[in-house]
Amino acid sequence: MRKILYSSVVLGLVASSASAFDYKVSGSAESFTKWGFNNQKLNKESGAAPTESFTTIFSQLNLNLDLGAGFKAGFSGAIGGLAFDSTDGKDPNQPFSAVRNAYYGVSWDRMGGKGKIQNYMFQNAFVEYDNNTFYIKAGRYESGKVGEWFSGYNQGAEAALNINVLKLWGFFSNRRAFAYDQWFNDFYRVHGYYNDSIATRNTYAAGLDLNFGGLTIGAFSYFTPGVYTAPGANVTFKSNPSFEGQGFNATTKIRFLAPIADENKVGTQSGRNWGEIGKYSYTLYIDQRFDVDNFFFGVGYYQNFGNANELIGRWGNPIGIDIWTAGAYDIGSALNDIIGKNAVTGFGYLGANYGSFDWKFIGRGTNSPRSAEQSVALLLNYQIREDIAIGGKLEWFSDTTKAGYTPIVFGDSAETKLDKKRTDDRSHAFFYIHHAF
Repeated sequence: MRKILYSSVVLGLVASSASAFDYKVSGSAESFTKWGFNNQKLNKESGAAPTESFTTIFSQLNLNLDLGAGFKAGFSGAIGGLAFDSTDGKDPNQPFSAVRNAYYGVSWDRMGGKGKIQNYMFQNAFVEYDNNTFYIKAGRYESGKVGEWFSGYNQGAEAALNINVLKLWGFFSNRRAFAYDQWFNDFYRVHGYYNDSIATRNTYAAGLDLNFGGLTIGAFSYFTPGVYTAPGANVTFKSNPSFEGQGFNATTKIRFLAPIADENKVGTQSGRNWGEIGKYSYTLYIDQRFDVDNFFFGVGYYQNFGNANELIGRWGNPIGIDIWTAGAYDIGSALNDIIGKNAVTGFGYLGANYGSFDWKFIGRGTNSPRSAEQSVALLLNYQIREDIAIGGKLEWFSDTTKAGYTPIVFGDSAETKLDKKRTDDRSHAFFYIHHAF
């Protein structure tokens, strides 16, 4: 990684020597609050746990360099912490809070210091080259430009080649991080080490997309040595590819994923009590959206055949709704059952965009061997002025855990399973405020 970044920096500086040089300094100060409406006491034997409440403070400072001739570089640092934490000190057997462990501040990748609290990081340190035909970026940067099954900040590299209707892309990841108002965790190894050595299990992906106006068809594969190989396909159709908020547009998305687990993973239990990992499993995701001027509505369907998302879908997912809305006292903290084994989810939504203000209603139902979930949420966002934005969400969420499973996996409660089903209220509210400078 150091060699890649060093070589990229040197190449970028050399290329920029004969071109214009420009830079921009920017930053933000942000705060996020989640307020859970269920304040029941933690009881590992019965499976009772409160819905967490917390408030964060987050700030970042960015330096972006335009080196000329298509070369760019970026450097960013961030700090974050908890101003309020409803779970801090609630359990004497836990050395740190459930909120901090789930969302904010724990560094899981420190040699000899696993679980140490760390409230700062350098989330950006990259060099990029883009001439509209060929694109490459290496270092630390926010993912999302290539691939749909990986999210957050990446330590690694990505590239894409665009020739007429063809786009060939690929990336690899050595580590992943979160540097946001709601999530703050320093870079960590997603799948640990390879064969218990010091060599990190990198994640690799490559894909080919063909774009014919409003129709895009693609095939791809993700791969982590000793963990899985996950081929898949994607189809996107837009009836009006040039739609920009006026007129009508229908967008159809189909995503298919077929993870093949490595032999050493087959038959092992998933961390969240979802059941065994099988050799073959599948995910099918379909989303149909309609836009009429500034108004939109749509429906979606997401199904796992087997434990398809245990090794890949939880690290990034193309589904257009939040999958992190359950409780912090569960492994896969706050992860709901959309990506659970044999889970079937249907959802519908509607909303509108008015420039500086937008709203959205979304309703969801999920059923799996482990649980049944229903939720209805209202999301609001308002750009008060160019440098200040506020927003939030109000969500009713009912979570029923079925007999034979446990709604929490916390400390020594992993062996405590329910004799009969249990329903918990996971309703909550979000609020954020962002100031950019």
